[in-house]
Amino acid sequence: MELFAANGYEATSIGAIEKAAGLAPRSGALYQYFSGKEHLLAAAVERKVASLDELGSALEMLPLGDLRAELTLLARWNLRSLKERDALTRFVLRDAQHIPPKLRQRLYERLVERPYGQVAAWVSSRIGDAPAEGADVYAVSLVLVESMAAYNTLRAAFGRVPDDVDEERFVDAWVALAGDAIERASEAASTKHPG
Repeated sequence: MELFAANGYEATSIGAIEKAAGLAPRSGALYQYFSGKEHLLAAAVERKVASLDELGSALEMLPLGDLRAELTLLARWNLRSLKERDALTRFVLRDAQHIPPKLRQRLYERLVERPYGQVAAWVSSRIGDAPAEGADVYAVSLVLVESMAAYNTLRAAFGRVPDDVDEERFVDAWVALAGDAIERASEAASTKHPG
């Protein structure tokens, strides 16, 4: 995955892959395990996705009974997850056209659709049964999660972020903003639909 992320699909040769795997370069040894580069890519992606699944989800630890504590847990878990899948993300952003459609759909389901669905369900549970008008749970979830992705991308691309905001400062600001947004939506929902 690192080779594909660094060099791109086309520029990553079978020989380079064999060498990185500890096999004799250009010996054809890779073909004992894979039918070709596309098969190897599919296996590498599946392996990376499976390792991410092993991390588990912070959502499984919820509820904690305190919104800010839950948001802090979610923030730290998501930043860790983003670091774990950095090579996969760089490859997808660089070479999505080389990912076979079925595998691309599977990636979308595992890396985007499922996690966003889980976050949206959690946000919805924090807002209440009848979300306030204008409280678009998926849009809020997208903003929350992607702000972390942007922070991680800036650090990976440039080795720094504006004002050298470290992870602790970022998480504190993120928790404050996310908590305020969720609390406002929850208050609006309870006002609109008093229980």
